[in-house]
Amino acid sequence: MITLASPNDTIVAISSAGGHGGRGIVRLSGPAAFDAIATVFTTDNLQGAVDNARSFEKLTGRCSLKGSITSPATVYTFRSGQSYTTEEMVELHLPGSPTLLQMVLGKLLGLDDIRMAQPGEFTARAFLNGRIDLTEAEAVAEVIHARSDTQLRAAERLLDGQLHQFCASISGQLSDILAEIEADIDFSDGDDVDLVIATQESIHQQLTSVLTRLDELLKNSRNWDEIHHLPVVVLAGPANAGKSSLANRLLGMDRSIVSQIAGTTRDLLSAPLKLTDGECLLIDTAGLGDVVDPLAGETQSITQKAISGCDLLIWIVDASKLNGQPIVLPEQLKRPANVLTVANKADLVEVDAVLNLSNLIISAVSGYHIDRLLDTINWILHREAAANMTADAIALTSRQQQALTEGRSSIASGIETVSMGYPQQAEILALEIRDALDSLGNISGQVVNEEILSKIFQNFCIGK
Repeated sequence: MITLASPNDTIVAISSAGGHGGRGIVRLSGPAAFDAIATVFTTDNLQGAVDNARSFEKLTGRCSLKGSITSPATVYTFRSGQSYTTEEMVELHLPGSPTLLQMVLGKLLGLDDIRMAQPGEFTARAFLNGRIDLTEAEAVAEVIHARSDTQLRAAERLLDGQLHQFCASISGQLSDILAEIEADIDFSDGDDVDLVIATQESIHQQLTSVLTRLDELLKNSRNWDEIHHLPVVVLAGPANAGKSSLANRLLGMDRSIVSQIAGTTRDLLSAPLKLTDGECLLIDTAGLGDVVDPLAGETQSITQKAISGCDLLIWIVDASKLNGQPIVLPEQLKRPANVLTVANKADLVEVDAVLNLSNLIISAVSGYHIDRLLDTINWILHREAAANMTADAIALTSRQQQALTEGRSSIASGIETVSMGYPQQAEILALEIRDALDSLGNISGQVVNEEILSKIFQNFCIGK
């Protein structure tokens, strides 16, 4: 469970990415952070500066590793109330050697009052200490795990507080309505309408306005599961069209077996392909055509299934076999929304003769127009998707979407209640509006339990 039951703990973790890199970071947060860093760090430009580290933001010096072995290091200090966690926090920046970082981490964990951070505990402390709300905490995780420009931009909108601001605005409207209703409950016996502050018409109008705003958000929003979907690109076409050669060229490695013998590929071969604005899953398939044996029939059935479920089909043919005819896909093929026809083996033909017969003409052997093919794939999968996401669209986690839907349901029920008579139904209406406020509070973390918090933060990396 993520909790601040022991707020006096000082936590430590490696917060830089795994593996070798130009820089590695060890992060500490808590009351003993400055004292702990002084046991491994000495400065060469400010005598005794570590003892006075609370007065500085950046110190350069050396970190002791083992015996007399040291490493150049920089310490960044963050004062209590001004740090990410709002606690005293220190970051030790070192050369990005995993062995070096583990040595420093081991020395720090050997100190009293220092323990290893739980996954996401730095961000959890930022949330629990009021630095950020729960939507912003979830955005931190989405930024860390973003694999495309669309994902990153959607996460940045959450991090900017757009959803928090929307929920705060809606909650403000509902709180004002609730205040009017509760005043009517307190000062009216339900029969003397002269004492009623709000009218049935005004309450109905205000709740309808809130419902409209929620409906617009839900309609224009995107689900994170949809955004996190890794686009699938299938290479398909007749046998011996050069699909496997193209897969190897795009991936930059020999992933598929290449042979002049038709039917070499008998199964789906997949690998992630990095593009300019993200990633996709590239699948090399068996050639489609005449079925010569039961195994070939099974293979083609698998290929057809992959095609029907992909995000982009790249249909590849041998350019030397076009004979002046444009590329035509088989009629029985279940085509996805995006299809790109490609004439391969440009090294064997006069390019000008086949320019208008397909979307692209390439050569997997020579690399001709491979860069153009990659740009086209990137545009279809990522830039077009980013363009389709409107400027004010917000990506919602399943938890956030459920809370908004529950809040909307409570408000819709409130509108029905008000229509049955006001102020006669005031007490029931007040309960429904409180339910809506609780649902919105769930989104920001104002109303949330430890089980939900643990589920959110356990998906973070240690050190974040």
